[in-house]
Amino acid sequence: LAGQACKSKRLARQAQKLEDAGLYEMAAENYLSSLRANPKNIDAATGLRRTGQITLNAKAELVSRAWMSGNDRETVYKYLEVTDYYKRIRNTGIELSIPRQALSYYEEAKPRFLDKSFEEARLLLEEERFSLAETIFSEINRIDPSYRNLDRYMRISRSEPLYREGADQLNNGFYRRAYYTFTNLLNNHGAYKDAKELRDDALAKGMLTISVADFENNSSQRNAHVLVKNRIIEEISSLNNPFLQIVDDLNIDAFIREQELADRLGREMKIGELMAARALLTGNLVNFEIREGRLQRTERRGYLKEVIKHEDKETGEETTKTIYHKVTYHEYQRENKASGTFQFQLSSTETGAVLVSGVIELSPEDRVHYALFDGNPENLIPGHWEYRDRGSSKDNIQDERRHVINLQRLLSARQTIKSPQILREELTGKIALAVSRAVSEYNPDQ
Repeated sequence: LAGQACKSKRLARQAQKLEDAGLYEMAAENYLSSLRANPKNIDAATGLRRTGQITLNAKAELVSRAWMSGNDRETVYKYLEVTDYYKRIRNTGIELSIPRQALSYYEEAKPRFLDKSFEEARLLLEEERFSLAETIFSEINRIDPSYRNLDRYMRISRSEPLYREGADQLNNGFYRRAYYTFTNLLNNHGAYKDAKELRDDALAKGMLTISVADFENNSSQRNAHVLVKNRIIEEISSLNNPFLQIVDDLNIDAFIREQELADRLGREMKIGELMAARALLTGNLVNFEIREGRLQRTERRGYLKEVIKHEDKETGEETTKTIYHKVTYHEYQRENKASGTFQFQLSSTETGAVLVSGVIELSPEDRVHYALFDGNPENLIPGHWEYRDRGSSKDNIQDERRHVINLQRLLSARQTIKSPQILREELTGKIALAVSRAVSEYNPDQ
């Protein structure tokens, strides 16, 4: 508070010097800053009222000059500067007075300016120069939002360009672009003409309905291809993509038989008439393997550290002695792995063209490495010893910090490994996610 008071006084002194030099607007700014630093500074308040009114009068004089020169636009904007400054000072609690002459000039110039601007924007709208028209309508809106039927014209100037863009995209077969253009129009500007109907038309024409065939299975897992298929259907169905839809695949077998028959007879089959789906997703599970590792147990030799304190009864001096007891503990390691290779292809049922294809190779795995000790693990020290009942030149106590930390990490490490079932689900999920992403990223508009 004391610091703010000092700052306020300093700014007030600077403002006084500026005022003495006739720099009233700059002085008012300093008085304003001084008052904000300390609202109880009377000198700042009186100085702001004094220099602020002088500044406001000077700004009002510019309104008069603009009016006398016949410039309605400048008259309006100069008066808006007056009111902005007035409101800014009033926010501090100081009330200034706007000269009535400035208000009179503004009220006379405003309707002429708005009428002229509105007519100019309306003509631009007729000439289909929507961006320029929207700029002028927005300018009118800032000055007088209630002017005539301004909202209607502003909607036209903003909506019509999007509407025409979407209509052109729809007519040229860019259905996805059209859908999002009409969605943008409807979300930001509300209902306009038949934009909603055109958006629905774009969605229907751009919709990629997909049948998922039974996948081939060349892996050693009997039903793995069924799990992968079901998971892919689930992932695609959950995508936030309005242009993708999974359809009933009951007629896929009939489609395949009809295609084989057409090939044998040498005639062309109208695939699109046979199937409701516009695309067929096929796949081959080349490899799907889960390997469960064995738990490997290794006995380790170490030391249990014991610190014994001893106090000399005569001197009271305390000494410590460290004893290392030979102990054993066990390290455990285990690794579970999964691997999978999946080939997929999304083809058009109307043309037979390949829309998307790819090969997915994944190998999720999990491993654990930990240690267990029957005694107090906090005092366990790594090392090596040859004989439990006697010393040896090969005995080694590794009581250094880094060795102890590494052992403590093993003692507190995770012991539970991901089960084969979890890895199977993880592998299946990752394959499905990769396929669904590839299908979702397909965009015929590009």
